[in-house]
Amino acid sequence: MNIEDSELCSSIRDDFYKMGFGNTPMLVHHMSNGSTIYAKLEFFNPFGSIKDRGSFFMIEDAIKKSDRNKKLIIVDGSSGNTGIAIGNICRKLGLESIIFIPPGTATETREKLEQSGAQIEVVGESPESTSTAMAIERANKLAIEKPDTYRFLHQHGNPMNYKAHIYTTGPEALQQMGGSPNYVAIAMGTGGSIIGNGLFFKERNQDTDVIMMQSNQDAYIQGIRNFMKAKDKVILEKHISIVDRMLNLSEKDAENGVKFLIENYELLVGFSAGGNFSGAMKIGEEHPGSRIYTVFPDSGEKYRNLYLSRNLTTDDDFSSLSKKILDIRKDYVTL
Repeated sequence: MNIEDSELCSSIRDDFYKMGFGNTPMLVHHMSNGSTIYAKLEFFNPFGSIKDRGSFFMIEDAIKKSDRNKKLIIVDGSSGNTGIAIGNICRKLGLESIIFIPPGTATETREKLEQSGAQIEVVGESPESTSTAMAIERANKLAIEKPDTYRFLHQHGNPMNYKAHIYTTGPEALQQMGGSPNYVAIAMGTGGSIIGNGLFFKERNQDTDVIMMQSNQDAYIQGIRNFMKAKDKVILEKHISIVDRMLNLSEKDAENGVKFLIENYELLVGFSAGGNFSGAMKIGEEHPGSRIYTVFPDSGEKYRNLYLSRNLTTDDDFSSLSKKILDIRKDYVTL
């Protein structure tokens, strides 16, 4: 990373913290065989997910590299947390944004997107489709047609997506853990979290193994993709050499993780967090006495219908757990 790029990222990092992002708490889970799991609770970010980090870095990068005399409108395709983060951050910074979403976007997620301040446009042929491919294509096309007005963030290929974790998440986790972990174990989405955290810890300790978890090819886990099936994976392909191993996750793994955290910590997390936790537990079982670092990307607040349909919790318990998270976040988040 050159000096100019380092100075830019440091400047964005400073703005990030000044505006109340980051510094999320960490769950520490001790296993009976001496292994310890360290999980960053990323739903303590102001707009509810780990995507606040990458979105802030991408948006501020666009602002700093744009002509301040021209109107700038941020565009991207998303089916959830990134869109929510972009809409809210742009509103906070006085920018307009357009988020293109697939038709099958969950009702709860769509409501959060509409509340974010972004203009929402549905793109896709099948009413049930949750693929963001056409949404991303539409955002890119708009930016190509009118480059002076629209800025396509391209979360799957924008280096600021993973650099956000090199400059914020990784350093926070290092301080909280009091040293490097033996394993960085994070499931792939856009690749920002696993690559950014992986690069950060590999630079500090080459003995740290980076384990990229992925969904089974026949599984659908909200927020987790499969490397072979994923179409847009620029960040992952560019930095795949830092990954020491891949670990497959099933839908049952994600469900078990969600259920364990509800029952043992009264913590309502999203499916990707459940998958990350289950994967980290498997690694901890394989390597007694190890330290495993992961992230919980979001809470389960947006997944009520899904969780009730799979009997992961009752309606009353879901409401109680959601309220608990909201109450804690009110006291914790200052933005």
